[in-house]
Amino acid sequence: MKQQMKELQKLKGIGDVLSRRLVESSYDTIAKVAAAEEKGLERIAGMNPQKVRSIVIQARTMTGEAEKNQHTWVKNRCDR
Repeated sequence: MKQQMKELQKLKGIGDVLSRRLVESSYDTIAKVAAAEEKGLERIAGMNPQKVRSIVIQARTMTGEAEKNQHTWVKNRCDR
């Protein structure tokens, strides 16, 4: 659990308490936070909507999800 908490603390705004709450809520990796629905994260005590958005954006940037969605080849493939 401590290793997972340490990984989540790489996200700005996540300290000991929130990392523990995230892990206990099964958001134990940055990838899971990146894939999370905002409403699910908002249910965790101490997570307000602004903090959730910031954390999800950071996590998606770290996992490359934000960049992947910007590639034109993804759009081109969908247009066919």
